[in-house]
Amino acid sequence: MNKFKCAIAGITLLGASAAQAIVVDTALWSLETSPAYNSGPSGLTSAGGNQAVQNNNSYGTIVSDFSFTGDFNFNGVMTPTTASFNDNDIFGLVFGWQDASNHYRLGWEQGGFNDVSGASGMFLVQELAGISTILYQTEHFWQDDVDFPFLVGRAGNDISFSLDGINQSFTNTTFMSGRVGFYTESQTAKFSGLTSNPTPPTPGTVPEPATIILMGLGLASLGLRRLKNKS
Repeated sequence: MNKFKCAIAGITLLGASAAQAIVVDTALWSLETSPAYNSGPSGLTSAGGNQAVQNNNSYGTIVSDFSFTGDFNFNGVMTPTTASFNDNDIFGLVFGWQDASNHYRLGWEQGGFNDVSGASGMFLVQELAGISTILYQTEHFWQDDVDFPFLVGRAGNDISFSLDGINQSFTNTTFMSGRVGFYTESQTAKFSGLTSNPTPPTPGTVPEPATIILMGLGLASLGLRRLKNKS
């Protein structure tokens, strides 16, 4: 009987973990200037629910109405678009956001102009009191109209990201709290399928809450089946 209770408790805990996910409603988010060039915001807006869109070849940041303190993960899909304008500049996301002069930004460009820090390709920059420090960069470029799942987060003293097969983690405690969001620098893009959770990320993965619950149900079902066969 205790084993049955343990299985049910496991399902309950998994459900509770998923239930902790913060409801993302970008209609409640706020607009600010772009993080690198402090321009805009222009054209960047909520697309309803857990989506945002930049239809102008322009600048801006849209940041969450909630703030994380300590461990968290933030994931979804970023798509550089060409329907309204075909360009090759920067789009990306921000986290640990205090303001345009204090945050982390994960940016990506396609051979257009570089980040104000000088970083190009895919890069992670720490902006502290308006001073840019490049934490990571690689000459890896995005492709037009492709959906790119992403994950950023913190676990203890480490921040990490996963994007297009690139997984990186860094010990960095500059911003232990802050908001999350997206930005564009002279680029059109859309951001969708956004979820946030106050738990640390698993390196190299882009989790889906429903998947976690299904896995738990499957394991619990397997345990119950084995118990039944033994009886």
